[in-house]
Amino acid sequence: MLENHPYDLSGGEQQRVALAKMLLRKPDLLVLDEPTKGLDACFKRKLATILKSLQKNGMTVLMVTHDIEFCAEYADICAMFFDGKIVSEAPPRKFFAENNFYTTSAKRMADGIIENAVLDKDIIRALGGEAEDLTETNDELNYILPKKTVIKQGKKEYKKLNVHNVVLGIVFVILFVMTQCLFCGRYDNWKNYVAQTISILFIAVAMLNLIPRKKLGKELIQNEKSKRKISKRTKIATLLILFLIPLTIFIGIYYLGDKKYYFISLLIILETMIPFGFAFENRKPKARELVIISALCAIGVAGRTAFFMLPQFKPVAAIVIISGVAFGGETGFLVGAITAFVSNFFFGQGPWTPWQMFSFGIIGFLAGIMFQKGILRKTKTDMCLFGFVATFVIYGGIMNPASVIMWQSNININMVLSSYVMGMPFDFIHAVSTVFFLFLAAEPMLEKLERIKIKYGLIE
Repeated sequence: MLENHPYDLSGGEQQRVALAKMLLRKPDLLVLDEPTKGLDACFKRKLATILKSLQKNGMTVLMVTHDIEFCAEYADICAMFFDGKIVSEAPPRKFFAENNFYTTSAKRMADGIIENAVLDKDIIRALGGEAEDLTETNDELNYILPKKTVIKQGKKEYKKLNVHNVVLGIVFVILFVMTQCLFCGRYDNWKNYVAQTISILFIAVAMLNLIPRKKLGKELIQNEKSKRKISKRTKIATLLILFLIPLTIFIGIYYLGDKKYYFISLLIILETMIPFGFAFENRKPKARELVIISALCAIGVAGRTAFFMLPQFKPVAAIVIISGVAFGGETGFLVGAITAFVSNFFFGQGPWTPWQMFSFGIIGFLAGIMFQKGILRKTKTDMCLFGFVATFVIYGGIMNPASVIMWQSNININMVLSSYVMGMPFDFIHAVSTVFFLFLAAEPMLEKLERIKIKYGLIE
């Protein structure tokens, strides 16, 4: 249990940890509420031995429980509460022997046949058998009350800011102030929009350099060298993503008149599911393996919908990158494609849907591949830098010319270049939003997803 996160323990293990925490304080009175909940029969006996040992050492134990058999065997005095009052009280044998309704299973079975039979041991002994009292005879379970100790909680270690970070942070703070003073608010057109986004980027970079970050072990932020080999499944996924899916979009544009976008979108989803068939080869997929992917898609859809009032300021790319790093490139592509498809039921389906599916998906796929090869690390700096470049260059680089392809019949290079220039402010806002959400959510989400992956043995 020491190697597991408290949230990853079973109910019985959490009960044991809670009892251990209470005993560290060495109390004079120990009050327990349903202490046997989630415990198996073996540890119930261990718990009884611990409580008896505490009692011998002078501790008073008060227990509230519905476990009748446990009370009948180990308690000294039993009492029943009703309407906030004690309505009956007696030693356990007398208490349960005289009760016909709230009593043990052994009493119900032997009632009228074996007198004063309260426990299963009473029935066994009445029939000539032997029943051992494990609480008294097993010396290995004897519990020695620990000495009162003071546990010091370790402080979180943070990386020290070096001169390079401080100087760089101050430079970007100065650039932020200069941009706000000299450019922001001085224009009424798109130039003011660009100035505002640039100032946001400056302050974001300054924060990355000036805010101390927690120290993380290398094994937590970078994939191990022994796990950097590209699997057969990933190679097949690469072939599908880089060739088959673009071919599908091409066929939809030039042979289906760009009108069958629902069909093309569903076909892309089916193509992204093919690598998962290899992941589940020779075994059936478990529900939990699919639920976590569905949950990530739902988070992406909800995040995009929640920020509908802010054009281009969306957390989708950040969620997709986190998915790819946590569960591999194939999962990253699938989360990106499904998030774009489902969220467009709110924003509007159209010929742009397959393009968005591919754009978000390829970002997640690249994030997974780069982490697997050890190029991308689970640090805020690396994740934010990758998020900015991927969103600005990859998503913008695909969607800007796609807008020309979707709406123009005679395409030339000037149209494509114009789409890039006109789309830059929007791509910049999108990239900054990705940095913002990765800065806030990357580390906590990856930590939780890693625990889930280890606990349930999820696919990678």
